[in-house]
Amino acid sequence: MDSFIPSEHLSGVEHLQRSAVIATQNVARLRSELENEPDEFTRSRLLKLLLLEAEKSLVTRQQLDRIDCHMAELRELTYRQVELVEKGKLKGQFVERAAKLLALLNDLMTNYQTLRRRISPLAE
Repeated sequence: MDSFIPSEHLSGVEHLQRSAVIATQNVARLRSELENEPDEFTRSRLLKLLLLEAEKSLVTRQQLDRIDCHMAELRELTYRQVELVEKGKLKGQFVERAAKLLALLNDLMTNYQTLRRRISPLAE
């Protein structure tokens, strides 16, 4: 148990990745120690540590769920904005402002997709 590396709750994707690597290493080490430990008290402590490390991946899954909700809402906003731009063009209206907003929504969606791809492996 001397080689246990405490993983931290850090912000940012890079910190999440670092934390996830440490948590994965800790889980593997703790499982191995748990399988080979004859002392019941030490096994109990190892099991508690193992559960704490497993909970950290739950936080990542919750972040993915939140990102998915934001992306779903953003898809609806984007769809409505596309309709506004197309209707405006059909009526011959000036749609530059609506088109800029649509581009902004597309950029935001791209950022969410990138973030989701970067976090997704951490939840496994």
